[in-house]
Amino acid sequence: MSVKGWAVVFRGERIQADLLAAVLEANGIRVEVFGDHSYGVGINFTDAQVMVPDEQAEAARDVIRAAEQEPAEDLPEPDEV
Repeated sequence: MSVKGWAVVFRGERIQADLLAAVLEANGIRVEVFGDHSYGVGINFTDAQVMVPDEQAEAARDVIRAAEQEPAEDLPEPDEV
């Protein structure tokens, strides 16, 4: 899908697209997610695209790159919660 004035910054599972959209919005980037909402029990059946305005595309890609390079923090053990 191509929309004039918008750039695709992610293609993949809908649940990942929704999460990425939330992160981008939290960073002040306007976001649209395109794809069906067909979730099953623990299974995502659809693909989606995350699109941002052309003028925010590089900033969105920077946020995505930074997130990919950042090491995940250790989660607490169940008995520590």
